[in-house]
Amino acid sequence: MIDHLFQALLPSIAHVHLIGYWVGFFAAFVETVLVVGLLVPGSSLLLLLGAFSVTGHLDFGDLLWFAIAGAVLGDNLNFWLGRRYGQQWIRNGVWLLKPEHFAQVRRFFDDHGAKSVFLGRFIPSIKEIAPFVAGAVGMRRRTFFLWNVLGGIGWGLQWVGGGYLFGQSLNLARVWMSRAGMALVVVLLFWLLLWLVQRAVLRHGREFMLLFVSLARSITAAIRSNPFVRRLLRRYPGTVAFLKARTDRSRFSGLPLTLLVMAFVYVLALFAGIVEDLVTSDPIIAVDHATAQLVAAFRAPGVITPFLWITGLGVSLVVGPLLAITGLILWLLRRQWLLLPLLASSLGATAFSALGKLAFHRPRPAEAVLLESSSSFPSGHATIAVAFYGFVGYLLIRSARQWKTRVNLFFLTCILILLIGLSRIVLGVHYLSDVWAGYLVGTLWLIIGISMSEWLTAKGRIDWRRRVGPGRRRLALGLGIGALAWYLVFVGNWHPPRKVPAPVRPIEITGPINTYLEDHHIASTESLLGTPGQPLSFALLAKDSDALLSSLREAGWHVADKADLRHMLRLVQEGMAYTTAPLAPAFWNGQINTFALERPVQRGDSTGIVTIRLWRTPLRWAGSRVYVGIAREYVGMQWGLLHRISPDVDAAAGLLVASLQHGGKRRSCRLPLVRPMIGRYLMGGRFFTRGDMWLVDLTHDADRVLPCNAPAPTP
Repeated sequence: MIDHLFQALLPSIAHVHLIGYWVGFFAAFVETVLVVGLLVPGSSLLLLLGAFSVTGHLDFGDLLWFAIAGAVLGDNLNFWLGRRYGQQWIRNGVWLLKPEHFAQVRRFFDDHGAKSVFLGRFIPSIKEIAPFVAGAVGMRRRTFFLWNVLGGIGWGLQWVGGGYLFGQSLNLARVWMSRAGMALVVVLLFWLLLWLVQRAVLRHGREFMLLFVSLARSITAAIRSNPFVRRLLRRYPGTVAFLKARTDRSRFSGLPLTLLVMAFVYVLALFAGIVEDLVTSDPIIAVDHATAQLVAAFRAPGVITPFLWITGLGVSLVVGPLLAITGLILWLLRRQWLLLPLLASSLGATAFSALGKLAFHRPRPAEAVLLESSSSFPSGHATIAVAFYGFVGYLLIRSARQWKTRVNLFFLTCILILLIGLSRIVLGVHYLSDVWAGYLVGTLWLIIGISMSEWLTAKGRIDWRRRVGPGRRRLALGLGIGALAWYLVFVGNWHPPRKVPAPVRPIEITGPINTYLEDHHIASTESLLGTPGQPLSFALLAKDSDALLSSLREAGWHVADKADLRHMLRLVQEGMAYTTAPLAPAFWNGQINTFALERPVQRGDSTGIVTIRLWRTPLRWAGSRVYVGIAREYVGMQWGLLHRISPDVDAAAGLLVASLQHGGKRRSCRLPLVRPMIGRYLMGGRFFTRGDMWLVDLTHDADRVLPCNAPAPTP
């Protein structure tokens, strides 16, 4: 329906251009005007115009500024009406607005003060009346104009930007649902969990802390009353005095410093562990490569631009000016001593991260979207996210007075840090362990910065309760807005170079294929942890991928559906009747499978599904491409969502070969590959195999002889 609406209206929009911008202006203006705004759906029209801007018939930036200008002008008209007729209309009402409507907005205004002009902009029935009430109560024009402009910008981004994203989704919906549906569900579930945790902390955080302190005191008192402990306390008074001094809450050198040192040592141990895993090539390396492959497989093109905006927060040309502006704000607020810990945390973490890149010199993932010149380990973006943005969050939390404000700032800071690290993984420029190591490095220096701040506070150098004049506060606010503007301007004009995949050089094989696979230790698939999994079941010779898939389709094989939410729900509903169900990915030679196909088979009264996962390799034999793969047979369902797999993988491979030979003369032979073995699948099921692999020639070259005379592996 939306597609048809677009197609019907686009020809008209294409010829109006400038009129479209003025339509957006008057839509924002009329919806904002008192009384009239309650009846006119201007925001819906802006949403539609924002969606049209995706087609290029309207410029998104110009449309946004027209909408903001209309909203700001409408609010100023309401502000003037409030100054002129405010008291009279508040007492008697006007048209559809009753006195109780004004009373409701007045209570909202009293609760939130001047920022009600900003907040009210996003609340229906409040946004039309809030500027009027502001004028009626005599708010200063400059104060109103500042919050009004900020609210207009946010409101314009909400509706015009929302329409733009909606229009983009029409073009990308099919790609998004096929590649990132499950990822979206995971993000939403994580966001819901984070919201629930935040809500629990807001409601019961203080009570939990009091309970914890009470339990700790009770346990301490019980331990002290123990006769054996009392004798130890009397025997070692020096140690007791030292421990008592370390737990003294009244001094910074007591409990605060003890907790900070313990946190520093713990994080340092975690970082040492990840470094050891990297040096010794522990399973974390296999997890890194598997994660990079999965992200690349499920990454939709539409997510690259949003994550470029997020990753821009870690670019040096953004962090540098933000660091300087933060320093100026601290100077204006007369907290100059905080510059030392701010610089120690940010610059120290940056230097440590740069040294780590030089020391380990880890290459970037092959799946990277952007072209990066530096090494991969540790992630500099993740490091600065914790060291700089985490320290800014600490400053805001330390300055806040209300518990609710502190909790919200803490969670907002954590979300920002997580998003910056996630952007590096989604864009493929860092491995999972790179980001984790960056977080740890940033946390180390954040602890150092916080320790310096608290020490300076204990020395009386920093007074967190000190307030400055309104002029300095306004200038600090202006600098903060300037920092945001710099980020938007930079990222809006930032075009980082994209990485062009290097061409794969073919590898000519003259001997037996199974011998090559054995000699290069790539005869088996791998688990997520890099441990050997199911051995390869077959190798197919074909001209190219199109010829390969054509031959498989002729043999009755169907390409498996993508693992999105719609297909997963269908699998739950249909079970084994769903013969093109999504297949879990498999890994071979550090790569995710290129193709996944299925074919139903009848076994008596029951129906099974034979599945194959194929990898495109750089190997060539006698001019043909070599594709390798594994075969499995699904014989039922477990837990309502997962297939139950038959343990006989050789039988599944035999069914593949039989299907390819049916109706044609495909030459094939069986080659020894590994020793007979019994293994386990990822979900715990067992499999067994004789250790052979099938070689099938899908070309029509009748003159060449297959390399089927390879010796069997040593038993």
